[in-house]
Amino acid sequence: MESRFTLAYLLQLIKSLIVPGWIPSNCTTGIDQPPASEFLSHLRTSQLVYLIIGSTFTATIIGLAFVHWFFTWHYITKEKRQNKMYFLITLLPVSASCCLVGMFMPRTATIVTSLGILYFLLCLFVLVSLIRHLAGGRSNLAMYLRNSGKMINIQSPPFCCFMWFLPRFYPTETNLRRLEWMVLQAPVVRAFIVASNVIAVAEYRADARQWLQLSDIGSVASLLLAIFGMHTLARLTGEKLSEYKFMKIFRLVDFALLLFTAQQPMIFENILVRFNVFDCGPVLSPHDAAKFMCNFVIICEMLGLSLLATFYLKPSKNALFDMYLKDASLRDDNSAEQSILNQEYLFT
Repeated sequence: MESRFTLAYLLQLIKSLIVPGWIPSNCTTGIDQPPASEFLSHLRTSQLVYLIIGSTFTATIIGLAFVHWFFTWHYITKEKRQNKMYFLITLLPVSASCCLVGMFMPRTATIVTSLGILYFLLCLFVLVSLIRHLAGGRSNLAMYLRNSGKMINIQSPPFCCFMWFLPRFYPTETNLRRLEWMVLQAPVVRAFIVASNVIAVAEYRADARQWLQLSDIGSVASLLLAIFGMHTLARLTGEKLSEYKFMKIFRLVDFALLLFTAQQPMIFENILVRFNVFDCGPVLSPHDAAKFMCNFVIICEMLGLSLLATFYLKPSKNALFDMYLKDASLRDDNSAEQSILNQEYLFT
């Protein structure tokens, strides 16, 4: 009898680790996710404060994005390069806005989070496209890697970090294209997930919650494969693209993706909800309260990353901003010329 109880407990634990939404809460009665109107009419004081701060921080992130947009528009001359940077510039505002919508509308939080992840995955593929553009095309990149004696090393997170025995591959165009397809498949899969989530909500209403959670779990393999392909490509090309500070851009996007996707299931659900940190509110269950707080924390983190990007990717030290460097060079030349003229004037 005891062994049967232990087995049942282990199965329940494994199931809740895989699908954190199935962790039992400390509520005596089930609480359905409220519509936005009901939630906003029963706000606690702390929740109101979080909403005000989250709205302010999101507006600040959007304001910083306009600053980044101006520098991109004014100091990058190549239109293709500009268009790729516009995608990356809007990443943090879009993700923060998704979190803010999820805070105001608990019932739609899962869907807008899925939309945010879709935009992250699109930006990962934009990074792949940026690599190809800055390297002068896939064939030029393959030729450079062969001439440099570089091989494709697949000891990349999240799968193969410590698998030192894995073979290395020759950097042919075909192999580079395969790495690109690893990244491209993720937004395609996520788009189907988002579409299925919308259909589930339309058909099942309140009963769609379990389907939303299962669909997100089912897309984890696709997400991890995209991260693997992107890490492999970035490490392979980082040295060639060092003048464009590509690795800095990649690390910012990669870290933002980690914060956006990993905190909710790993920290807020599997730890904080499991140990009853969040209590049952008048309208929010512990799971919904955890998602509310997670969205607020992510907004704060996106603001920090936005400020970091402002100072981390200075146009004065980045070859992407070719017009800025050209203007700086002209100013230096004019200054040197003026200095020479002043010296000649003093000696005459």
